[in-house]
Amino acid sequence: MGKFMVNTLITKSLTSTLLTVSILALVVVGVASNYYEQISIDKSKLPSKVEDSTGFQRWITNLKNKGVEIEADNFRFVEENEIYNTKWMRVYSADNPETESKFKQIVSEYQERSKIAFSPSNRQFVDYRQELRNSELEPEISFDPNEIRYFGQRDDKILEARVVDCSIGSNCYFDRAFFLPDSNDVFVVTELSRNILDTDINNPPCDLEKECEYVFKVHVIDLINNSRTIYKSQPFLAVFNKLQPEL
Repeated sequence: MGKFMVNTLITKSLTSTLLTVSILALVVVGVASNYYEQISIDKSKLPSKVEDSTGFQRWITNLKNKGVEIEADNFRFVEENEIYNTKWMRVYSADNPETESKFKQIVSEYQERSKIAFSPSNRQFVDYRQELRNSELEPEISFDPNEIRYFGQRDDKILEARVVDCSIGSNCYFDRAFFLPDSNDVFVVTELSRNILDTDINNPPCDLEKECEYVFKVHVIDLINNSRTIYKSQPFLAVFNKLQPEL
């Protein structure tokens, strides 16, 4: 009897171990499958979730109505970068009553401001005003007119970060920002700028009243995957001071 019970316990233990190993194996297979599915996605074009979103369709329809010849299929992948770094991001604890109170006040005040895009949860926003701005939590921190500011609560942390910037020499202008529908993790920023490399300091400036070659850029920011993916349209000729008010 004792030997039978020992054998039974050993059998149950082995069964439990095999089940655990099987579950872990399934998890690993699932993660691997998702990984390979992600890397197999064609990144050369705009993601369908962006192209099909209401915000993008409104943006590109407005451009077409203003005479800009542009199609979603013409956007091509440029590069992908990380967005989180210690130099351009501040992290605060949402468990701090004083910080939490200030956070709620800031979010409430920004609901009434223009060029502010809120997430579906209304606890995050993208500030794309092209003016000098200071952080309300740390006034000594500022955001230049050519920088996009993100502010919001994620889990038990309040984050404030510069997530996009552009070269002033490229006559850049951020015209729209929007979160994807039903997503508090992915948002888009659109940019008009000259068709030059941001690092090309030898390129002569272009007067805002003169015709130059421009492009539109679409920045897709994924907060979960810590990525900013940039797509660029085909170049076109335009006068900045004529096009910018139409955006």
